Amino acid sequence: MKSNHPQKRCPDCPAQCFCGSSEQLENNHLGGRNHVPGIWFPYCGLDHSQFHVNCRRAGVDFKNQNSQILGQMQALKSHMVGMWMVVESMEKYLKEQSEEPKR
Repeated sequence: MKSNHPQKRCPDCPAQCFCGSSEQLENNHLGGRNHVPGIWFPYCGLDHSQFHVNCRRAGVDFKNQNSQILGQMQALKSHMVGMWMVVESMEKYLKEQSEEPKR
């Protein structure tokens, strides 16, 4: 889901995905453009694609909803998917660190 919007960067914005990659960064509107358009984070292409797969599996509906509260609920669900991905990434990193031989 590559954004057609120009990349906006400020000194306080992350310059990489939560996985550490700075390759093929895309703006991921974490709560969906229809529900919470102002919240976005840079995701690498791979994690951005996986985010949308995970959201579909979790039943997140990014289409316009009949009420604002229903849209906010969808945004919250998608945020939880994003947080789960960050925790998974941290767990993977810690497991890799513990498997490295000690010097």
